[in-house]
Amino acid sequence: MCDTLVLHDSAGKPLIFGKNSDRDPEEPQALVHLPPREPGTTFIREGIGFSDEGFAMLLSKPSWMSGGEMGINSKGLAIGNEAVFSRFKPDENGVLGMDILRAALSACATAKEAVDFITSFVEKYPQGGNGAYKGKLVYNNSFLAADPEEAYIIETAGKRWAWRKAMVADAISNAYCIEDDYKRLDTQTRKEIAPVNERAACSDEADPGRKGQRNSWKKHVEDAKYLFFTKGEQRRSNSLGGLMRLAASGAGTGDASSVSGARAGMEALFSLLRSHEGAPKPGPFLNRMKNLCVHPGLFPKSATTASMAVEYLPGGVIVWYTNSSYPCVSLYKPAILKDGRFHSLWKPFAGETKADEWYAYWRARKTWVERSHHLGLSNQEAFVQSRNEAQKSIIKVARQAFGSILKEKSSPERVLSVYANEVAAIVGEWEDRWGD
Repeated sequence: MCDTLVLHDSAGKPLIFGKNSDRDPEEPQALVHLPPREPGTTFIREGIGFSDEGFAMLLSKPSWMSGGEMGINSKGLAIGNEAVFSRFKPDENGVLGMDILRAALSACATAKEAVDFITSFVEKYPQGGNGAYKGKLVYNNSFLAADPEEAYIIETAGKRWAWRKAMVADAISNAYCIEDDYKRLDTQTRKEIAPVNERAACSDEADPGRKGQRNSWKKHVEDAKYLFFTKGEQRRSNSLGGLMRLAASGAGTGDASSVSGARAGMEALFSLLRSHEGAPKPGPFLNRMKNLCVHPGLFPKSATTASMAVEYLPGGVIVWYTNSSYPCVSLYKPAILKDGRFHSLWKPFAGETKADEWYAYWRARKTWVERSHHLGLSNQEAFVQSRNEAQKSIIKVARQAFGSILKEKSSPERVLSVYANEVAAIVGEWEDRWGD
């Protein structure tokens, strides 16, 4: 179970994007760097290929699969996906939503291109497959795609799909959210819930002059019994409430180029992704699934195993990621995207086949949590203050590094290595302080 969100600035452009990935608490997940490749046809498996533009990307990837839970490519396109459950069943041998996400990041330069790619893909190929680390879980997928200019929500149900532009503050979770506000539908669904006299109206379902009745996509496709278990509607409500508070405070929609404005916006976003507002005393069962930061429990076996955020700024992007479970007891580490190149501001990036150190870090942090029941620290004032102070320091360093790279005319590696060492020192000192 997961949550993906986006907030636009006062000019209507995406300002921040974020996702918490909720999966089996035993499943390692690490951020890997995929370098640019020669464009060509890439096959996900035999008979299922796509036109790969070879864009570099940062991909938050569970250890056992080729696809990712969330990622961003060198064009600034960020995508997160969600499991959704429909009466139009997925294929047990279909393509994982995480593989579709990786393919879209490889093939698309913009969020609108991702919309067209994903909708065409699910019409052409079966989606589904077993997405579980242990056991079996087959599901349909929804996606939130954002770039520096705009953002879209795409929802699928077997070979059916609907999409719309994201609102100023928007989010997806493990529940369908597009109702009668869709912009486009697949042909079959359109016939069923949005019939029209083709000679009297255009094919744009959102056109105000369109003739015909408009029914809810959500009601048409959703298998509502799963909502009791996923708590997706409650978590989406929590996400939207947090984003609206962030926007109302001015932290998210103010001057993104100012140090104080950007710092306040990211601090507020991290606070939202770390939040337990849905169930402050969650327990081991379903109640805990109302939180954005999900702690492990007995049923369902799901917990937040990674968190990622994207900060769109004039001239580039700062990517933030935990590379560890439970953002409430983790620090977000930064990377910079500038002129199509990713620069790490923590450890050197790991490639897909050489990510052992990054997965080892994930396992070490998980062991730390389990050994001493450190999740309880997220309720202790001294710990929260220490975490927030360390995070503020990292944000400050990242902003300084971003400013430096904007001014740097030659290779920025030497300058950025100094900032990366600063971030590594902050992270290391903080983790050592709370390491016992």
